[in-house]
Parts: sequence; C-alpha cells; structure tokens
Amino acid sequence: MKIKKILSLETLRGWACLLLVLNHLIGEPNISGLKLPENNDFYFFNLMLENVRMPLFAFLGGVIFSFRGVTSEQFFSMLKGKYFRLIIPLIFVGPIYLFIQAHTLGANQKIEITNITYYFSVIWESKFHFWFLQAMFLVFLFYGLSSFIKTTTQNKYIFALFTGIILCVFMPTEIYFFSLSGFFFLLPFFSLGCLLSSKRHSEEKLNIKLVTILLTLFAGLMLYKFLQLQSQSNFERNSLMGLVTGFVGCSLFYFAKIKIIPLVFIGKYSFSIYLYHVYFLVLSRMLLVYLGVQLTELNIVFGMFFGIFGPIAVEIVLSKSNYASRIFLGQKSTVKYAQKST
Repeated sequence: MKIKKILSLETLRGWACLLLVLNHLIGEPNISGLKLPENNDFYFFNLMLENVRMPLFAFLGGVIFSFRGVTSEQFFSMLKGKYFRLIIPLIFVGPIYLFIQAHTLGANQKIEITNITYYFSVIWESKFHFWFLQAMFLVFLFYGLSSFIKTTTQNKYIFALFTGIILCVFMPTEIYFFSLSGFFFLLPFFSLGCLLSSKRHSEEKLNIKLVTILLTLFAGLMLYKFLQLQSQSNFERNSLMGLVTGFVGCSLFYFAKIKIIPLVFIGKYSFSIYLYHVYFLVLSRMLLVYLGVQLTELNIVFGMFFGIFGPIAVEIVLSKSNYASRIFLGQKSTVKYAQKST
C-alpha cells in the first residue's frame, strides 16, 4: 500500500533537514564545524533549537509509522525492512565517513586514530550523526516487540510514550553501545508522533485555537531557554524540561500544517540528506579554505547549499542502480521499478 504524500509533513521533513545541516555546519565552539565562539549569534540560534531538531525527525518517523503500524505477523518482515533501510547504509557509509573525517584537511573535527577498528566502530557504537540510525532501529524493534501485546493500538502508543519518558529522564545518557542512550532519547518523540497521528490530525483542517495555544507555550519555553542560556545554566535535552520543549515544538509544527513547496522538495530526499550532508560540509569547508574565504556568513550559505543539494544529487545518481541504491541509500532503485511498471 502506497501512502499518499501529505504536504505539511513533507514540509516538516524539509525543515528538519535544514535544522540538521545547520547544526553540523555550525558545530561546537572551537571544536567542530565552523568553530565559532560561544557568543556568536549563529551558534546561539543553533543552541536554542537543540530540543526540537532531532526530536522532530523521530516525531515525523512516528507519524509516518502509524499510517501502517505493525502486527505480530509482520514483525520479522518489518525488522528485515528496517535493517536494510537503516543498518546496511550504516555499514557501508559510516566507516567511509570516519576515514574521511580523520584524514581530510579541513574536516570539522580532528580525530586521533589508535586502531584500525575505529573506522568500523561506527557500526556498533554511537559516532557522529550515525547514532540516529542505530537508535531508530531500536525504536522499530521496540514497536515490533510491542505488537505481541494484546491490547489496542492506541494503548500501545500510550504505553510506549510513558515508557519513553521514563527511560529518557532516568536512564544514563552515555551508553554508547548501539546508541542505546539515543534510543531512550528518541522513543518518547516517536511515540508522540504515533499517538497524535493515530487521531488522523494530519488530514484535518487547521485548528487556529490549538496552534495559538501551542505557539504561546513554545514562545514561553523558548524565552525560558534563552534566559537559561544567558545565565549559562541550560537544561539538558534528556531532562523533563527538554522533553516538554520538544513535545510542544513538535506538536506546534505538526498542527500548524504549513506547506512550503521548496521544503516539500527537500523533504523528499530527507534520508539521503541525513546520511550524506556531512560529506558535502567537509567539501564546502575544503573549497572555502582553499579559496581563503573566512567570512562566517559565506561559509554558512555555501555550507547549507552543499549540505542540502549535494546529497540530493547523490540520491539521483545512486537510485539509477539497484545495487548502489540498496547499499548506499537503503532502498530499491526507483528507476528499476518505473521500468517494470510500464
């Protein structure tokens, strides 16, 4: 069954991609990315959105997942599909990036390599942005296992939401093996997406009253975060306050039902952008370093352009080969299917 594209959701995918690329482009002060100082406005803006950025990806994953869900009979086929979608690209793409990151002039973070196994450790440890693939695989595994519980779908989503909140707030945040802490962090947002989408809000008209309430709450939370950052006592993403901020932000974006065609286009390539934007950020930095360009604004413009449209070009090229598409994109070739259907 092919799911009809909902433009507001595709817009959010595109928005999430912009936030993701900007995050890795800006990086950490004096450590990664553009290595901006802590008082830089771009870094401050990036930090303000940290409680919404990755939660939005997980939230949207939950929304889409709820359209089909999974039954106990579908457990193994679902897990197999997610393995090919998430883990296979991780196995082939991850080590390559770790090698480039360690040996390329202009890479956003210098890494000391003591053992060749470091390059392959991305497969079983949380490394760079690849943690998300492992964590999301665990989320799907959790939902697959919950399909064996004999209760209503909505009760399962509620159970997963509260389980996720407890795990996120109370479990350790530095369990790096297969990004287990990342799983604790993403589960509540994925579950919220499932729960809200199970009501089929995505197909309803704009609820101005609800959006106004959510906007007011989100503005208040952002003001509180701003004051926290000013006093250098920022709350952690895994804290209860971090969860509330993420919940309200994701809900606001979801119910706002904004439709922006350029973001819809970008959202179509969200998975490839997630996988490959870091390669093109490295390329952008190398070119600008070579040209002697140091202006922050130009670095951001070029970095965003390369980070968004580079991966789109990669998907267009790789999707023409079934083998390359499966290995490096985690999906079947769209070209092959188009030929078979004619």
